[in-house]
Amino acid sequence: MALFENIAEEIRKRIQSGQYKPGQKIPSIRDMAVEFECNKLTVQKAFERLKQDRYLDNIVGSGSFVRFPENISRSGAVYDLKTAYVSEHFFPHQVARNIFNHLFDTEKAGLFSTTPVEGEKDFREVLGRQFRLSTDRMLIVSGAQQGLDLTAKVFGARLADAMLFEDPTYPGAISLFKATHFVPMEKDGPDLSMLDRALSPKIKLFYTMPTVHNPTGITYSPEKKREIADRALTGDFYIIEDDYLSEFVRKPVTRFVDIVPEKTVYIKSLTQTTVSGIRLGFMIVPDSLYDKFLYTKYSSDIVSPGIMQKFMKRFIQTGAYGEYVAGTQRRINRRKKRLIKVLNAYPALFGGNWDKQSGYSLWVKSSMKIDLPHLPWDKGENFSFSRAYKNHLKISFMNLGSDDFERSLRYLEELFERICTP
Repeated sequence: MALFENIAEEIRKRIQSGQYKPGQKIPSIRDMAVEFECNKLTVQKAFERLKQDRYLDNIVGSGSFVRFPENISRSGAVYDLKTAYVSEHFFPHQVARNIFNHLFDTEKAGLFSTTPVEGEKDFREVLGRQFRLSTDRMLIVSGAQQGLDLTAKVFGARLADAMLFEDPTYPGAISLFKATHFVPMEKDGPDLSMLDRALSPKIKLFYTMPTVHNPTGITYSPEKKREIADRALTGDFYIIEDDYLSEFVRKPVTRFVDIVPEKTVYIKSLTQTTVSGIRLGFMIVPDSLYDKFLYTKYSSDIVSPGIMQKFMKRFIQTGAYGEYVAGTQRRINRRKKRLIKVLNAYPALFGGNWDKQSGYSLWVKSSMKIDLPHLPWDKGENFSFSRAYKNHLKISFMNLGSDDFERSLRYLEELFERICTP
C-alpha cells in the first residue's frame, strides 16, 4: 500500500480499538508527520481518506475529530432480540377499536382539530393524575427522542463540552448530544467520586436514566438521588431525567423531578410502555425554561397528533392502560425467568447476577467476545466507548410474539452450544 494508506489504516485501528474515542480531537497533521516520519501532504491524504470513509470530521480552525457512530440498530438474525419495544401482538386492539369508535361517534370532525403546542389540556390533566405530576410545565411530545431533541435545541451549541453522561448509556443520547464526558455506573447509580471529578463550572447538564436504567436495568438508590440532586443545586447544573420504564419497578420511586423540580428536565415516553406505533410522551421542564421550551417546540412545528392524544387520554381514563401495564409485567416476569434459565445453562459463558435488573431487557456479560456476522442482540459497545463493555450484550425479549419467543430460546441454546463447543 502507499504510505498514506498505511497511515490511514493505523489511525483507523486506533479509532476501532478505542485509543481515539468519538468526539476526540486527534493529533494534528504536523504531529502525525513527525510520528510517521513523512511529509505533511502524505498525512493530509490519509486524513482525507478517513474523512471519505466517515471516520473523521474536520472543523475549520479546530482540527480533525473522530466521528460519532451513526448506527441504526438492525437485526440481521432470525430472531430480533435488539428491538426494545413491547410486541404489538399483546396490545389490546379490541379495546383500542372501541375507544376509537367512541371518539369518532362523539368528537366527529373535531377529532382532527388543531392541537395546542403544549398538548391537549384534558390529556395533560389525565397524565398529571396518572404519574403524580404537576401539569403547569408539562409539554406533550412525540416520544422521548423528541424531548431530547428539544432539550438540545434549547440549550444550544457546543453541548458536548457542557454535558455529562452515565457510562454505559442510551445510544440515542450519545449520538444526539455527541457525548464525550462520562461517569461510570455502579450497582445503585453513578460512582459519586467520579461524578465529583467530572463536575466543573462548564458542566450544565447531566443526562440520566435513574429508574430502569438503559441498558443495565438498575434503579438508583434514594441516597444517590439525593446526593446528585444536592450537587445540581450547589453546582448549578440541570438534570435530564429520562424516565424509561418506571412502570415496571415494584413500587413507585421518588424521582429527580420530585426532589429538585427547578433543576430537572423530566422526559417520559409512553411508547416504551405501550406499543411502538403510539408516538407519545411528555416533558416537565423547570419554570425558568418553560417559555423557551414552548417557543422551541412551536418554532420546530412539531405537534403530537390530537387523535392519538385523545385516544391515550381515554386509554388511561378507562383503566385499560393500568391493566395493560400489569399484564405486560406478568409477561416480563415469565419471559425473564425463561431467558435466565437458558443463560444459566452456560456458566462458562455467562456468570452474571440479574436479580436487580428491571424492565424487558437483560444486560449480560460474556466471558469471551462473541463475534458472529448477525448477532440477534445489541452489543455492549453500542452503549459505551469503554472497552470494559466490549463483551456485554443487551437482550431485549418483549418484541417477539409468543411463538417466536419460544423459537428464539431454542435458537439461543443452539447458538451458545456452538460457541461453547471447541
